[in-house]
Amino acid sequence: MATIKGWKFPVQVDKSTGRIMTVEDNENVKQSVNIILMTGKYERKIFPTFGTDMRSYMFEVVDQNFISMIRSTITGSLKKWESHIADINVNVKASSGPICQVETVIDYLTDITPVQDRVSKTMDMNGIK
Repeated sequence: MATIKGWKFPVQVDKSTGRIMTVEDNENVKQSVNIILMTGKYERKIFPTFGTDMRSYMFEVVDQNFISMIRSTITGSLKKWESHIADINVNVKASSGPICQVETVIDYLTDITPVQDRVSKTMDMNGIK
């Protein structure tokens, strides 16, 4: 039996049952982490502090302070909004040059079925992927 269950993201309908598709346990946590990373603060009216400030860093100068701020923002948001993860390790790498690309790799351990998982996001002038 699943410990936690949530809607599959992006939301999809099962064609055979007509019900919204769901995910369970560690997959639910992984999707939750992705949603937190992709949601900007103040984007949700009911929970204005949900998400990260990743998009606000889009045109900042890339230096050690920049990398430290992104790491802190991601870590703080994940600790606040996803209660099923622990041992969060956020690694941030940035390329140099006129078109900068920032890669974040988040490693974490879940408390459901203790599994180490990883989520990667890349931010450049085209947005966050």
